[in-house]
Amino acid sequence: MRSLFLTGLKKQTGKTIIASGLAGTMQSLSYSTGYFKTIQTGSLLKYDSDDVQFVNKIDPNINTYSSYNLQSFSSPLVGSYETEIKKINMKKITDDYNSFIHLSDFNIIEGSNSISTPIDEAHTEIDIVKELEIPLILTVNAQKSTIDEIISAVSYIKSHRVIIFGIIINEYDINSSNIEQKYLPHLIKEYTAGTKILGCFPHITDIRPDTLIAHTLNCFNLEEIFGLEISKLR
Repeated sequence: MRSLFLTGLKKQTGKTIIASGLAGTMQSLSYSTGYFKTIQTGSLLKYDSDDVQFVNKIDPNINTYSSYNLQSFSSPLVGSYETEIKKINMKKITDDYNSFIHLSDFNIIEGSNSISTPIDEAHTEIDIVKELEIPLILTVNAQKSTIDEIISAVSYIKSHRVIIFGIIINEYDINSSNIEQKYLPHLIKEYTAGTKILGCFPHITDIRPDTLIAHTLNCFNLEEIFGLEISKLR
């Protein structure tokens, strides 16, 4: 069993697309896979997580769960005050996680707004990662994230003594006319002490299970990410 925590720099950077691609692909390779959303914000659904629904559309066999579902687009700290919850309970997230992970061979844990988003009066998302004690993958968006923001985020993570397993670059275009976007993988390695780039994922508009899985297989080394030999890929 292996769990990975997928976080980002800000909202709407494509974490869920990456998470569903990884989960859907592993499921298609006959590995039972789980998707656990710690805290959903900005939900259009009152009683279910939008991101959970999205993952289920990619493959209904993926085990899914969300600890909190908030309709507010604010941080979980602020959003919880706008509901009857009033406060996010870190122990609930930990307990939910520990119960959930035993259902699957592999689990993708997705955070809420960003790695530094406030969860309650004393914690940010990085404290969830520390509590769960699982590898951290930082998702950045080549169209929305600057190298300055990425350097700051990596420094923030390391200052909390959390090791980054690697960085995934979403919406990456190697032929971009924007020089910073084009050379973003090189800049990240240069200015973040050689942080590993786990893959560069293109911008896709036609998000169907088959196309998402095809892009995932093409862009990522799944054996490296999940730490096993996958016979179907050989």
